[in-house]
Amino acid sequence: MAQTFGILGFFFGLLAIFFASEVMRRASAHQAELTLALHKARQQVQKLENRMARVERLTEGVKLQKKRQGETIKALAKKGEKGEKDAQGRDHEHFTPSEYKTRKTG
Repeated sequence: MAQTFGILGFFFGLLAIFFASEVMRRASAHQAELTLALHKARQQVQKLENRMARVERLTEGVKLQKKRQGETIKALAKKGEKGEKDAQGRDHEHFTPSEYKTRKTG
């Protein structure tokens, strides 16, 4: 009887080892799947970060371009105002060739 229990114990031990090795194999396969999924997720995050950085650079470029355009418009407006003031001042002293002749020969 003791031998029967010994043999049964041995088979149960082998069965337990087989069961444990199967659980370990499945866990290892699942871990490999999760590792691959994590790697893919990290790559996608890096792609998104690169795209966001590119968008931020483009946004900064647009802001700088708008600022430059604004400065150019302001400079042109000032130049136009100055030209208008000069033109208004010259309306009274507008040069004409006939006026020059009368002044010279006067």
